[in-house]
Amino acid sequence: MASISTQKSQLCDVPNIGIDIGGSLVKMVMVVEKGSEKNTKQASDDLHALEKFILKSTCTGAPKQEGWQAGVINDSDGRRSIHVVVFPTADFEQAMQMVGAQSTGQSKTGICVAATGGGAQRHKTEMQELMDVSVHMVNELQAVSLGWQLSAAWQNAKQEGLALVCNVGTGVSMISIGPDGTFERVGGSGLGGATFWGLARRLTAYRDFNAAVRAAHASGDASRVDTLVGDIYGVETSREIGMPADLVAGFLGKLDSQSASDADVVAALLRMVTNNLGQLAVYQARAMGVDTVWFTGGFFQQRPHGLGDAGAGADASDDEAGVVQQAVAEAVAFWSGGKVEARFPADAPLLGALGAVAASEGTA
Repeated sequence: MASISTQKSQLCDVPNIGIDIGGSLVKMVMVVEKGSEKNTKQASDDLHALEKFILKSTCTGAPKQEGWQAGVINDSDGRRSIHVVVFPTADFEQAMQMVGAQSTGQSKTGICVAATGGGAQRHKTEMQELMDVSVHMVNELQAVSLGWQLSAAWQNAKQEGLALVCNVGTGVSMISIGPDGTFERVGGSGLGGATFWGLARRLTAYRDFNAAVRAAHASGDASRVDTLVGDIYGVETSREIGMPADLVAGFLGKLDSQSASDADVVAALLRMVTNNLGQLAVYQARAMGVDTVWFTGGFFQQRPHGLGDAGAGADASDDEAGVVQQAVAEAVAFWSGGKVEARFPADAPLLGALGAVAASEGTA
């Protein structure tokens, strides 16, 4: 990871905390200057309870619960480290109570945190009361935009024109980002991560996102659930009319098939959502005159570099993120005829939280 800086903003050399509260996951980041007394495994008495919680989670282990991840990402220049805690949004109240339990007798009170995401406003009062913090709200699109710029700087990618960032969480937001840092929401869709996971839970027995995606990749066959052109015309006639027999004519058209497994259903749901996503992204890319679309957001469930699971499945890899990314990349290639490229920033799930910190530092 390159130095955490852009032309317009730079994260401070003292701990900075950003919280991105999405529909599925909460992402907490704290930037710590190397050599700081706060960068220790034993949180000292002058730390705020939230700082203690993050350091304890990243240095000695997050709570052993399903879906919790924690770790430290080191800045490539050796000057800073980013302490990261990621956990299900359903556990956020529990996490706030854990922070509050450590606040008794603390000498440091009322630190400011930068908050973004759909749940930030909803939980603002709870964060203030349970964790004894002041909350600086950051517009989600601004946070994603700044986070993407940070990621581009990390990868030494020079932005010369407009960039199209497609943020996929509960829904989809498409953001146009200019070289000067200006940003605008130019499109979106309500058919996103919540659609996929809501239908998966309703239609199958899966209750873990990653397990569902793994099964879809390993044994799922979407053709058992989707109605294909070949199902309607037959293989020979499909060829005669110039349409591939395996082209989807109707998503979930054979959902009532008794032979379809849960893995087949999830595979079909994944194809439906990613195909729609790829189509929308390509149309927007054409409208903007760009040949690359950057995809970010919790839908990809990518484990940030250096983090490990605290709960079950701790030895799982990033295969699930790769499966979703590949599905999106294939959809983009299909709808663009190979003329538009899908790209995925490193540590994509953290960009909102890091961008929130950068935005707050820029207004301080």
